[in-house]
This record gives sequence, structure tokens and C-alpha cells, in this order.
Amino acid sequence: MSDLQRHIALLTEYDGSDFCGWQTQINGRTVQQTILQALQKLTGDNELRLTGCSRTDAGVHATGHVSHFATRCRIPADRLPLALNSHLPADVAVRDARDVDAGFHARYQALGKIYSYRIWHDPCRPAYGRRQVCHVPGPLDLDLMCRAMPCLLGRHDFRAFMDAGSCERNPVRTLSRISLNCRGPLIIIRVQGDGFLYHMVRILTGTLLLVAQGKMPPETMPDVLAGGSRKLAGKTMPPQGLCLEKVIYDPPLFAENDRPTAGEGDEYASFTLE
Repeated sequence: MSDLQRHIALLTEYDGSDFCGWQTQINGRTVQQTILQALQKLTGDNELRLTGCSRTDAGVHATGHVSHFATRCRIPADRLPLALNSHLPADVAVRDARDVDAGFHARYQALGKIYSYRIWHDPCRPAYGRRQVCHVPGPLDLDLMCRAMPCLLGRHDFRAFMDAGSCERNPVRTLSRISLNCRGPLIIIRVQGDGFLYHMVRILTGTLLLVAQGKMPPETMPDVLAGGSRKLAGKTMPPQGLCLEKVIYDPPLFAENDRPTAGEGDEYASFTLE
């Protein structure tokens, strides 16, 4: 151990299926506590604290979650992932680590996030990969969905897409990009924004699915936003389809913060805020 304290950021991925979310809880297995225990075991520092960029819910996954901690451990940052992963279970892995300034904060300095939601559109429910997708049978008109998607771009009051229980006082957020990828039965909705409300991406997806099912005209999406009522939007989709893919910083925190996913498919449509 050194007398000099360092500040380190971690880039982590995890399968959220068997976790009660990111944040440490008294009862229940969490990602934060699992990584923290590995750090404490590796460094011998039982006072070490770990702060995350966001609090993903139970069952939600991540491929680009960012957290930070302070330590006097002398292990070089480029060796930390291998060292930490030897103490972590199979459903959590540290992908990268780097030294950061003392003032760095994984949550407050994040400029935005990218989330994806994966849908398995097929009459038959999946067995393989079932914990990373939501099964949606029945007809879907993706062209109708694409007509509704651009309405979500820009700065809006998204309270209609926020579930009860949120502690957010300001429901205004900016969505800068939304896209749709398809390959066979796999449909991926991906959104980028400066922040997201409680269950916002899952409700956005549920609302877009209503449009694709012909149960909501795409032209009514601005009315849902303007109405501000949770009753106007679609259902909250299950957590297993949701994944935090990337946290955006300026300058970029990690040289490579995108993990390629096999079989993602081709881009069906993409809309960007100009």
C-alpha cells in the first residue's frame, strides 16, 4: 500500500438477472456490493467506498456501467481488471480501469447515457438468451413504430413516461438519438439522452410497441408527451430486455466504451436530434 491516495474509474458489465439491482441493499444481492467486496478483498481496505454512475433496477443488465473509488492500492490501473475479475462471480466483469482526477464523479460528470431494449418477436418464446430479451408475440408494424420515434427526440417533459416512486423533481430530459435494429426475431430499440427517469426507457418501449401493434396512432405521441399523464403511455416493459450500454463523458473516459454484440442485426431506422 502507498501513502498517496489514488482515484480510479471502472468500466463494468454485468448480467443483472440474479441481482436486486446496482445499489447496495440490506437484503438482496447487488452489483455494487459484489464489486465492493472484491475491491476490499484485493486492496485490504475495508473502508473503501464505490460510487456508481446510475442505479440500474433488479434484472437490468449493463455492458458499460461506470463507477469510481479512492484507494492507496498500488496495482496499476491496466492490471486492475484482471486482478478484480479473479475475485468476481461469473455474472460481473470489470472491462477497464483508469486513474482519474480527485474531483471525478461517475454520476455527476456523466453527460448522457445510451440504453438498449431487446425484444424477441416470435410466436415461440426463447429458451437460449431468454434472460436478455423480452418475448413479444403477435403482429408488429415497425414502419408505424418508426413514424412515432422522431416525436420523442428533443427536450421534453417526460413525466408521462415515468413510473410512480421516482424521486426526480424535474421530469425534463433531452433525447438526442433513437434507433431500431432488426435481425430475424430480434428487435433492438436504442436511445441516447442526457438522463432518464424511473423506468423511462421501459415505458418508452412499451408505448412504441402499442404503436407497432396498431393500438395507438403514431401521430398521438406528441399528445402523450404534452398530456403528462402516465395513463396515456404504454406499459412498463419487463427489466430483462434493458441494458445500459454506455455512459458519455467529455473527454471520453475510456478509449473503448462500446462492446460489440454478435447478431445485433442491421439498422432499420435511426433518428438524431439536429
